[in-house]
Amino acid sequence: MASVAHAAETEVQYLSGLGKDDAVKWQFLCDHGPNANQWSTIGVPSNWELQGFGIYTYGRVAPAGGWTKVHGVYKRTFTAPATWRDKAVILNFEGVMTDTRVTVNGQSAGPLHQGGYYAFHYDITRLLKPAGQPNEIQVDVDDESSDASVDSAERRGDFWNYAGIFRPVYLEAVPKTFIEHLAVNATAAGVLEVDARLADRRLAESSGATASVEAQVFDLSGKPVGEPVTLSNAAFGSVAHLAGKISNPRLWTAETPSLYRLDVQLKINGTVVHTVHQKFGFRTIEVRPGQGLFVNGNRIFLKGVDRHSFWPDSGRTLSEKISRDDVNLIKEMNGNAVRSSHYSPDRHFLDACDELGLYVLDELTGWQAKYDTGVGRKLVKELVEHDVNHPSILFWDNGNEGGFNFDLDADYAKYDPQARLVLHPWSEFPVGIADTKHYPTYEGLQQKLAADPVLFPTEMLHGLYDGGAGAGLQDYWDAILRSKAGAGGFMWALLDEDVKRVDKGGILDSQGNYAPDGIVGPYREHEASFNTIKQLWSPIIVTPPAGGSHAYTVTNRYSFLDAGGCTYEWQAIAFRRPSDAQSGSMVLTSRIDHGRSLAPGASQAWDGWGLPASASGRGKARADATRLIIRDATGQVIQTYVWPVETAGSAPDATARSGGGAKPAVTETPEVFTAKASDMSIQIDKSSGLLVSASRQGHTYSLKNGPRVVAMDPRPVPVRGQTAPPPQPAIAAPSKLVSLTHAMEGEDLVISAAFDGPMKTLRYRLKPNGWLSLDYVYAMTGPHEYFGIGFDYPEADVKSMRFFGQGPDPVYQNRLAGGTLDVWQRSYNNTMVGDPDDLKPGEHFDYPVFKGFYSGVRWVQFKTTEGEMTAAVEQQPDSPVYLQVFAPKTASAKLVGQVAVPFPSTGLSFLNAIPAIGNKFGGPQTMGPMGQSAIATGEYKGHISLYFGTLPKR
Repeated sequence: MASVAHAAETEVQYLSGLGKDDAVKWQFLCDHGPNANQWSTIGVPSNWELQGFGIYTYGRVAPAGGWTKVHGVYKRTFTAPATWRDKAVILNFEGVMTDTRVTVNGQSAGPLHQGGYYAFHYDITRLLKPAGQPNEIQVDVDDESSDASVDSAERRGDFWNYAGIFRPVYLEAVPKTFIEHLAVNATAAGVLEVDARLADRRLAESSGATASVEAQVFDLSGKPVGEPVTLSNAAFGSVAHLAGKISNPRLWTAETPSLYRLDVQLKINGTVVHTVHQKFGFRTIEVRPGQGLFVNGNRIFLKGVDRHSFWPDSGRTLSEKISRDDVNLIKEMNGNAVRSSHYSPDRHFLDACDELGLYVLDELTGWQAKYDTGVGRKLVKELVEHDVNHPSILFWDNGNEGGFNFDLDADYAKYDPQARLVLHPWSEFPVGIADTKHYPTYEGLQQKLAADPVLFPTEMLHGLYDGGAGAGLQDYWDAILRSKAGAGGFMWALLDEDVKRVDKGGILDSQGNYAPDGIVGPYREHEASFNTIKQLWSPIIVTPPAGGSHAYTVTNRYSFLDAGGCTYEWQAIAFRRPSDAQSGSMVLTSRIDHGRSLAPGASQAWDGWGLPASASGRGKARADATRLIIRDATGQVIQTYVWPVETAGSAPDATARSGGGAKPAVTETPEVFTAKASDMSIQIDKSSGLLVSASRQGHTYSLKNGPRVVAMDPRPVPVRGQTAPPPQPAIAAPSKLVSLTHAMEGEDLVISAAFDGPMKTLRYRLKPNGWLSLDYVYAMTGPHEYFGIGFDYPEADVKSMRFFGQGPDPVYQNRLAGGTLDVWQRSYNNTMVGDPDDLKPGEHFDYPVFKGFYSGVRWVQFKTTEGEMTAAVEQQPDSPVYLQVFAPKTASAKLVGQVAVPFPSTGLSFLNAIPAIGNKFGGPQTMGPMGQSAIATGEYKGHISLYFGTLPKR
């Protein structure tokens, strides 16, 4: 009986590795590029460019001299087990780029295969030598196809081209009568339909044999679920259709990824001859015009990203670990959906989506160009039959952005008993049903959301460098959630597709501005937009008590899960001080609870919930803030809130104390006031009223030429494709010093300046303890890109900074979400988000970036070659102050798209308004209310305290 049971299973023998980390060496020869025209070895699977062969090309960038077709030849030997003597043997390729001819022992295995992203197979039973004798397989691969439509659809797209056997190769041994293919349709009502295609490879059919097919559902622990379903008198060469029903199945969603196993047995005369196992899930998808997108009867919003199958060191050859890591990465960002742009992904990626929970759009390649009908029909069949049983797949995408062959639309349903909707990403299709408009402006989005077709842009807020993606998302997402039929959208794109150029010493290549579109870097380094998106897509939103209330308002944005399934960790925390060596915060006390029951989509005030007042501190430590960390049922952090007490971080150590040193004194020359307090001195220019320098114990600090007013008029709305820079807007008018006086106020020396112009008044207060405070008033009205006050400081002298504020990333006016209030430490870097030009071979992006605008900063401490400098900032709730730290590096005008951002020409600024950032195709003005210029409304007051040198220990 054991041998019979073993014979009933499909046996698998890999001729390759499973992925990039365990490739198996084959003999290899190619005719162009490095190492051409000499036999060597290559790992399979792999893309040959990453192994030192062939020619790197980017699809939409024509090489000088045109496209060179590279021909590669793979060879290896293998032996078939003796137990396969009476079996049919199938040779499977999960993906080969692009035209593929296969011979076994010198004989053709079957017709030429065209299409680089699709699985295909050959029955090679008749070609094999007797068991124990070596067989030789040869695979001839052309990177360029002889079918012009294949090249147009696949290899002229906006992504890197690669070549070779890039996914696994394996043999399957099955009985001569076997189940060739399964397609499952399992609905939320428990209806189960199974289509089993039966094959017979016997030379002569046995007379009198009767075939039957039996299907049994199991849970993943192996326990049978429901009764078996049987079909008698099944015919070979046809599809056996089985139908049954399971009572009250656990339903599959991205939030509740419940899977079952289906065992299907083929019997002849009552004896099992073949068994196939298939995981699947029960769920129903509905697109309801005027209402939205529904799964299992509940409305869902697609929090999606567009993902290339890509790793810098291996191209499109991935691994199960990368697939699972990418799914977990998307879920860490609170995403629930992925579009397999612009081709079908690895099998293990879809397996991970099924198991971990992501909605998937599975795509036939066609970047603005389509397959011809002949080859397209074959590829649709391969795509759908390969992926049909994944419950994660909601829709099929028939090409992209005009790359639609309408003749293929009806073909998907031939192989998909679920009859999933076929989309044309970028267009309204099916007309009146679904609209996947790409890159709508905010105005266009609102217009689309007011119509009946269910809207979910399959590309939106196109990332480029630090722009797009999270920038503008808050306005877009709020509009989608408020809409009658909006269903979310997909951010372009998940990752920067910077490839490792082994032909150029291992540098990363982004092909100009074509590849740096990611929310994360090529090695999945988190960019600032990652944290913004995570916060805005959080399924649980908590608003703290206000106006004397003691109730937290909780909103559950899950579609299926109760808020009570999350855990809520409450912490009383104390922040590190500027004089401390460490960063971060100290947890004084904490507790964990599970909240209360709150249904999906509901919002409720939870009174008497939170960290008890008695737990606000411990011993002598006083709590500066309450921190709430929310985790989902898997333990993943989905949201972190920090609510400070009003005085938290309002001033660093001793800024308010006057003691600790000698009473300040002032001397003057015709050019400057020099004020001294103990070993500290500052110089004020008598002609401008601005700081000239500061020194302590003879060490000079180069903070100077401030505080001066900095401002900029609004930029013109950029034009897509514009290469000539637009006229530069006006900057702030100069302020003329009217008077400059000094006097003692108690033990403090005060130098007062009055101005004619934007700056109105400025007061320097030097304390005996060495702190210098600045009180300023300036006036500004009307729309501006930014406005505030600034200083010069040499960037080359800065080594690091530590700050107390929203971190760890810089912000823009339309990307304020995502920060957490804490004390953050950052070493200086000159990283430009997504641009690898400054990276040396083997280096990764250094995130978070150092330079930019920072939000909610209470104090900042710089380590410089001149010593330490500390600045304390008084934050006003109705007029927040942003810290500007230098200006980030930017791309050249021809590569910057619409993401150029104006920065004040200062070293450090303290601003009441900062600019927004655009995306690749649109300036910030097109991206919603947060992208508009700030409106100045009159006088602005500020208070900053400065300390030069190492702060005294507390």
